[in-house]
Amino acid sequence: MRLRLILQPAWLRFTVWAAFLAAWWALFTSLQAGNELESTVLSAIVFGGALGAYLTVATQGMHRAALVAVSGLNQSERSEAINAVLRGPPPADPDVRASAARLGRAYLRNKSPIQLRCTQIWSWITIAALIAAGIAGAVAFSDDRLSFVVLVVLAAAVLPLSLIDARRVQRNVEQLARAQA
Repeated sequence: MRLRLILQPAWLRFTVWAAFLAAWWALFTSLQAGNELESTVLSAIVFGGALGAYLTVATQGMHRAALVAVSGLNQSERSEAINAVLRGPPPADPDVRASAARLGRAYLRNKSPIQLRCTQIWSWITIAALIAAGIAGAVAFSDDRLSFVVLVVLAAAVLPLSLIDARRVQRNVEQLARAQA
């Protein structure tokens, strides 16, 4: 879904990210004891809007590169290129295959395999730190234990899945580059 979202206009990316982040912020803050509904909603709107705006601006370069990568393709060819990057195998059409390879490199931010490996290592360290912080928070703050448990479960489940997905995209892009040569 993230790759399809990157190809959308900035206003739509902002709206999706802001709504998604606001909902998660509201969920986490509503799990805390003694939190009022008005403050939860207001903080969720501010947090979602601020982080949604940041993500929209931060991914603008990737958006432009992804649009250039799929320019000249019709809707079905664009979908075929996206599916080749996300799921494989390489498309039969050489133009679509070349666009898929460019799209995959844009999605991976033109990083080398060594840079991607370093990013994955730092991501695993971040996951471990989030889990440790969640466990420490659950032990230290017994009144708000549920929000820390949710943080640990999400960090233990969602973040490794996103790393596995990024590794699959990397393999698909390498396969597209070999098929193109």
